[in-house]
Amino acid sequence: KVYSAAIAKTQKIWTAYLDSIMKVGQMQILRRQITNELNYSCRFDSKHLAAALENLNKAILADIEAHYQNPSLPYPKEDNTLLYEITAYLEAAGIHNPLNKIYITTKRLPYFPTVNFLFLISQFPKLQYNRNLGIV
Repeated sequence: KVYSAAIAKTQKIWTAYLDSIMKVGQMQILRRQITNELNYSCRFDSKHLAAALENLNKAILADIEAHYQNPSLPYPKEDNTLLYEITAYLEAAGIHNPLNKIYITTKRLPYFPTVNFLFLISQFPKLQYNRNLGIV
């Protein structure tokens, strides 16, 4: 009887966890779709602006990478607003990866990766491959 009560509690926890993970996943998919739409619109409406933003972004990233390989090379100073301004333009044009953006930080949870792994293993039997969509 104690064992079945523990299983029932575990099922409730996994169900609540699944709901939370599904909501976060849906929000991530929406963020990607919005970014793709912004990027498509920018490329369609203003090819030159999109190309200029991409080239400027690549140039800045190359300079920063060169600084980390050779610290004697210059790095943008803290009071330089170029990085902040270009970020706003890149996000508005959809030239960024929204999944890499960190909105909040928390302290590190010790067994969080293990719990996520066990959760994923428990959900695998529920997944089905759809050949028409090419996704799980």
